[in-house]
Order: sequence, then C-alpha cells, then structure tokens
Amino acid sequence: MSTSDSSIFKSMLKHANVRELNPKQRELVDAYRLGKLDETDFQFRLSKDPALAKWVREVLEAASTDSLSRETHRT
Repeated sequence: MSTSDSSIFKSMLKHANVRELNPKQRELVDAYRLGKLDETDFQFRLSKDPALAKWVREVLEAASTDSLSRETHRT
C-alpha cells in the first residue's frame, strides 16, 4: 500500500464499524490507524488473522464503491 493509500485507509478505519471485531482486533486497528503499528507489522498481523483480514477487505471494498471516496481519489 502506498503512503497515500495508507493514509486514506487509516481515515476509512476511523469510521468503519468495529463492532464486528473482538477487543484484540480493535486494538490492532486502532494502533495502525494512530501510527503505532507500521504497515509491515499490520500486514503481518493480517496474515495471521483471517477474520481481521476479511474485515479489512470489506472496508476497502465498501470504500471503493463509495462515490465520495472515488471523488477524493481523483483530486
């Protein structure tokens, strides 16, 4: 993920529904979003947690179909 993609994704995570995640998963997402966990570590954690990886994919897919986020990518 590029730096700009990473920052966009972190912004999406701020508004994503984290109720589906367990407390440990929420902690990882928050650490990543706040810059306490770098991209490499986050990717490693995703590779070890299929449920979290699925949730991240769903967040990204939802954002890619969101017309507002598509407008953000164009500017």
